[in-house]
Amino acid sequence: MRKIVDGITAFLTCSLMIMMVLVACWQVFTRFVLGAPSTVSEEFLRYALIWLTMIGSAYAYGKKKHLAVVIVARRIPEKYQIFVNLIIEAMVLVFIVVILLFGGSKAYQNAVGQVSSALSIPMEYLYLSLIVSGVLFLFYSILNLAEYFKKHKNISQVS
Repeated sequence: MRKIVDGITAFLTCSLMIMMVLVACWQVFTRFVLGAPSTVSEEFLRYALIWLTMIGSAYAYGKKKHLAVVIVARRIPEKYQIFVNLIIEAMVLVFIVVILLFGGSKAYQNAVGQVSSALSIPMEYLYLSLIVSGVLFLFYSILNLAEYFKKHKNISQVS
């Protein structure tokens, strides 16, 4: 299941990045060559960057390639690192549920009926990125916890 979600997420982020590069090139061309900048490209790039950041951060978290401050965790004795990792995962789960899922759904509901100025798309599509990334983060967090417990179960059985 992880491979499928990773593949879809990687494809979406790469596709979005390619679209953003093309639209940015179009923006530069229209601004400096045609002398009439495109009105929709700036807004598209702003919203695409939000979606790219939200989905990309969930993907990085799932791949365990996100930024982390590990200097303190490495100094803790190994038998206590289990508890530190579980506390960190619990904090991530609280953040996911409270901020991304609950807060994202509130922001989504508040945006219903609003329309973006240049693209004329419903603003709830922008705030949907919070909910989508929250679901991805939750998926990866549950998988990380399952893998963590499986790993430590196997270690305790060997001991």
